[in-house]
Amino acid sequence: MIIRHDRRDRECLVDPCKWPAITTFFHGHGAASLIAPTWLLTAAHVARSLQDGRPFSVELAEKRYAIARVILHPGYDSSWEEADEDEVGDSVDLALVELAEPVVGVEPYGLYTSSDEVGQECLLLGAGQYGDGLRGVRGSDHQLRRVTNVVDEADNYWLKFRFDAPPDGTPLEGVCGGGDSGGPAFIQANGKLLLAGISSWQRQGGKLLGLYGCIEHYTRVSCFLDWIRDMCDDRR
Repeated sequence: MIIRHDRRDRECLVDPCKWPAITTFFHGHGAASLIAPTWLLTAAHVARSLQDGRPFSVELAEKRYAIARVILHPGYDSSWEEADEDEVGDSVDLALVELAEPVVGVEPYGLYTSSDEVGQECLLLGAGQYGDGLRGVRGSDHQLRRVTNVVDEADNYWLKFRFDAPPDGTPLEGVCGGGDSGGPAFIQANGKLLLAGISSWQRQGGKLLGLYGCIEHYTRVSCFLDWIRDMCDDRR
């Protein structure tokens, strides 16, 4: 995660043991969140790499679970990944990963179901690259970090977060670095953290990744609740 330059990196480090329902793929390059005992929610551009036939598995709460199947949202168009950021079309960058057996001892995250995300502060987590808004990416150590940001805009596909330089922004203002794709954006409601967004891509405006002024895009979970629930209820 990329944080504002007037904060110390250690302020955003968190203990992964306290976030057992978040896991990573490919040694930290890409993340997913447990939303049901046998289901992970992630980004389609991360999950499609799991479809090459190899016997992938993930670790949750210090136990490994085999992946049984991967389901990409039918609205996902892989060609958008190669497009210029000003020409990115609408694509549903969302996927479900089914595990071969239920995860035990870990409470799945609930989904955010309201459409009032704009103006709300979100908690973003990831174990990808780290850095700050002045210099951008500084390195990658696969440690789990947290930042916060406020949803500036939402449409039928995305939650959008602008990376504001201080004194604007939240006290722990930040956006994603490389490897954070598929990770969660949480909104707190009724004392619980609910999954509102899935990390997808960043509009950099011709600058380096993670500099002030970039616009972070997360797939908007509330727009795809029916698909998520239908797939998770499918026992075929």
